[in-house]
Amino acid sequence: MGARDGHNGTRTGGPFAWSDTPTPGRDLSDLAFGFCALVAATLVGLSFDALGLGTCVVIAYVVAVQVTALVTIRRLHCLLGSALGVAFYNYFFTSPRHSLTAVGAAYPGTFAVMFVTALISSYAAMALRREVHRSHEAQRRSSVMLETNRLLQGCAGRREIVDTAGAQLARMAHHACVWYQAQEDGSMAATSAYLPSGEKGLAQEFAPALPPLLDGSAYVGTPLGREAVPELSRGVYLTVYDKAAEAGTGPDAGGAADGGRGNAPAEPVAAGILAIDVDESALGHDEANIAAAIAGEASLALTRSSALEEREHAAVAAKNEQLRANLLRSISHDLRTPLTAIAGNADVLLSDAAVLTEGQRAKLAADIRSDATWLTSTVENLLAITKLENGGMSLNAAVELMDDIIEEALRHVDPAVSEHVLTIESSPDAALVSVDARLMVQVIVNLVNNAVAHTPAGSRIAIRTWVEGARVRCSVADDGPGIPEADRARIFESFYTVNHGLADGHRSVGLGLSLCSSIMAAHGGAIGVSAVEPHGCRFELDLPAYRIPEGETVG
Repeated sequence: MGARDGHNGTRTGGPFAWSDTPTPGRDLSDLAFGFCALVAATLVGLSFDALGLGTCVVIAYVVAVQVTALVTIRRLHCLLGSALGVAFYNYFFTSPRHSLTAVGAAYPGTFAVMFVTALISSYAAMALRREVHRSHEAQRRSSVMLETNRLLQGCAGRREIVDTAGAQLARMAHHACVWYQAQEDGSMAATSAYLPSGEKGLAQEFAPALPPLLDGSAYVGTPLGREAVPELSRGVYLTVYDKAAEAGTGPDAGGAADGGRGNAPAEPVAAGILAIDVDESALGHDEANIAAAIAGEASLALTRSSALEEREHAAVAAKNEQLRANLLRSISHDLRTPLTAIAGNADVLLSDAAVLTEGQRAKLAADIRSDATWLTSTVENLLAITKLENGGMSLNAAVELMDDIIEEALRHVDPAVSEHVLTIESSPDAALVSVDARLMVQVIVNLVNNAVAHTPAGSRIAIRTWVEGARVRCSVADDGPGIPEADRARIFESFYTVNHGLADGHRSVGLGLSLCSSIMAAHGGAIGVSAVEPHGCRFELDLPAYRIPEGETVG
């Protein structure tokens, strides 16, 4: 069927176009069409008469009246068409020709039969057209309902659910539809409107006759109509519920279905109102039922969305709880070991300093320093990653040479790096990046310390920098035992370490690589890991290259 204008209530287009509200302009066009149909029947009749088929002329006029009945909207047009058809037949085809006088006893009976036949057949044609129209409307409404159900099932969020329901309701009713959003004070405010064409806009623009604010409490429990607020002169109002929302929190609540009252069932809470900009009397019974069904489908979709949000919140809470438990486990196990070692070594130095050799005292002091350095690094990583993930750390970006950052980082790496073979391959081109130098130094330090901690003494550690197009790349590779393929996808997660999933066997809480990933993401870069043949692993950094504007120099 064709679309209905959102303001004048007429439907246009389609094979059986129909107007529920006839206008003077439509009446004139229908009369002109009926007259043209009779003129065409006259021309066809003259052709039949010239071929000696005069008996077929009456059929031509009857068909013309039937066609008029199929196109026009009033029964008066059928009556006028039947009468004019008899007059045209009398004027052009009875003796004397071109006169309304008929000579012959059979003509009055012929005229009467012709008039009655044309009138009855035209009324039958109009009834057929009405039935076809109703059938098309019923099919269209069913199609809209089924499509609404399908679209609502595919909606990803609450706003999308409301938009889909509003657009489908406007399409079904052929009038603008307004969404009234539930407010914290219990009122309903018009926030958006939808036209049958699918266009979305402001309620004041698309439906100025509807009020901008409603008393929401008056509509709860009133699914259709204006019984609760009879002073409203226009509009059909349908309440959309969210049974999973908590009372008093509005439509965006994500509370539990029982509102925090144990196993008590939640009372329906109005999420909003869908209002159709049409007089209630102009909305047919079938359309009213479909409109209520669409509002019901929207309520179910909102309830389902709230339940999904609640499950997601519960899953996030469970994950956070697991992370907290993992953190406590890691901290209690991994920090206790170096603290115990520091305390033990310090006790030995205090109690047995006189009997210890100089070398033994130096060894104990070095162990204390090593453990204290590791504790400091762990705490700094923990604080840094917390600030980054919570948005509490701002970047102090400046243009730096990647080679200078690596050189500075090597001054702060684990002294045990001296037990490995460290090689550095600088970039042949100026590898300029705009980064927070302090954070980027921390990335290099963590990667080098990670290689030192997980490779035996004498292993090779290679740092390489190069420019590739608009990107600056840096890799830290080693020839140690490498990282199992199953672990590579998770090593950048907080508190995850290789071998046991969680940090326990090694002196690590699994924060260094997670911090590296967060820092790289904050700079618009990325970090990845790959295997090195025949054994070992390579961490590769990818950063946007800084291009020096023309006329600018980097000091």
